[in-house]
Amino acid sequence: MDDKNADGGEMSPAAIVIRFRPTNPESVLAWAQKEHRRTGYFRLSVFADVAGPGEDDDAVIQRLLDASELAGVDPGGNKKFYVCTNASELLGLGFTFHKDEEEGESSEHWSVDIGADPSGDDALRFLSPFGPPEGRRR
Repeated sequence: MDDKNADGGEMSPAAIVIRFRPTNPESVLAWAQKEHRRTGYFRLSVFADVAGPGEDDDAVIQRLLDASELAGVDPGGNKKFYVCTNASELLGLGFTFHKDEEEGESSEHWSVDIGADPSGDDALRFLSPFGPPEGRRR
């Protein structure tokens, strides 16, 4: 598992990042702990990518929402999502992006490592670059 994307490049600092619930630090930390028990890493799932030719931010966000549905995120149970407009904000806080390298993983899916022994403060730091909840657009 590394921080390379599907075409061999690293996470672009310009990528738009979206995430879903949980939204409070305690629940985020609990989710990362659950992932640690499964994989050995304290990581949180996000969807991220840069704009393609002719895409604006809204088009990228819609593409990420579509990718999340294909990856099994139920839109009925995840009506709201949270946007970080630049991956550089998370990278600047010391977080790293990794591919899970699981069969069928979309190029837009990433896991953000929140540290070797994260605390509630780390979970809060992870949440800080994400804006207020937004509703699905379709």
